[in-house]
Amino acid sequence: MKEDDLFDKIVVPADLESKLVALIDRLAVEDIRSKRKAARLRLWTSGIAAGIALLITAGLYFQSGRKPDAPLAAQSGNRIEERDIAITETQKALVLVSQNFNKGLDHLALANSKIEKANEKFNHTFNNTFKK
Repeated sequence: MKEDDLFDKIVVPADLESKLVALIDRLAVEDIRSKRKAARLRLWTSGIAAGIALLITAGLYFQSGRKPDAPLAAQSGNRIEERDIAITETQKALVLVSQNFNKGLDHLALANSKIEKANEKFNHTFNNTFKK
């Protein structure tokens, strides 16, 4: 049998194209609806989380108010010391993060140099093989 004979025997419904277009359109609409539903759920969840965070922050703020017996000058001095300690600790943490990232960069540089050497060998072999 010839290949043309096989294709002649296949019967294609006249409305196949319109059915496929309708199916594609319906699936596209369903996809958009599911994405919108997921976005609404994320928005609702983040709104709840923000409200809870706001309530916790307000509660902690009002609970940890100034002590009535401590003078205002002493409190501001403590705040300055606490701020300096916080800045120092933050700097230490950033230095640690920087050092760890730099260690990773060293490994990447080593891997990159090995890849470059392998590419050079491959190119040299490839060029010598096909120039002959």
